[in-house]
Amino acid sequence: MNFKKYLLHGPQQLAMGAIFSGIGFLLYTLATIAGQQWAADALAFIFSIVSVYVFASVATDRRQNKASVSLNLYWGQAALSLLTCLCAILSLRGKTGL
Repeated sequence: MNFKKYLLHGPQQLAMGAIFSGIGFLLYTLATIAGQQWAADALAFIFSIVSVYVFASVATDRRQNKASVSLNLYWGQAALSLLTCLCAILSLRGKTGL
């Protein structure tokens, strides 16, 4: 199955995906500060999936054409995905008590 057709392509789509992921993490942070734990948990889960999707798109485009995707976008999205996924994992650990 060719999953590459479902990924983001081109510098503009990749940049917009990274911005969307960043906004999601910002919303998670604001919900946490505001004390809305249920909203923060939901945002962490949703945007961890979005961040991993955007990172998969960035990594695939970087592998195909190194000139089209900057290292700043690649490593920045990798860090954002890792951070968002860790927040989701910690939220899950807090809910399950593991």
